[in-house]
Amino acid sequence: MPVRVKVEIKSKGRQITTTALLNTGFTTPEPEVLLPKKLAEKLNLWPPPENSILESINTAGGEVLSYIIPKSIEITVLAGETSSKTIVCNTIVSMHEREVLLSDALIEELEIEIISPKTGIWRFKGKPEETSVKPEYW
Repeated sequence: MPVRVKVEIKSKGRQITTTALLNTGFTTPEPEVLLPKKLAEKLNLWPPPENSILESINTAGGEVLSYIIPKSIEITVLAGETSSKTIVCNTIVSMHEREVLLSDALIEELEIEIISPKTGIWRFKGKPEETSVKPEYW
């Protein structure tokens, strides 16, 4: 089971709690989250706002055109009684992906350590281990 965490995402006066896949292969120079289009709609990020940038992005499935919306959401990881700090990050809106994905840079900013990727064990830096949550698809 891959590592998935419960996240609270806020944007433009809306807030949604869902799950996100920790994807260390999603490498970015700054914290980014990939949102399925359906979720972006619920957060008032679709249709894309004026400050969005249409870019060609390299993925495991090849190049795709996606909208990047700079500094558009606040994201917090929730784990039982504890939570991460809240990070403001860029959003990539995907027409194809059905799950929220966290980039390597965002995972690091959230101070998440992946302990056992196959069995879904993770923790916040220096904190007790947590187990992966079930996926939520959009």
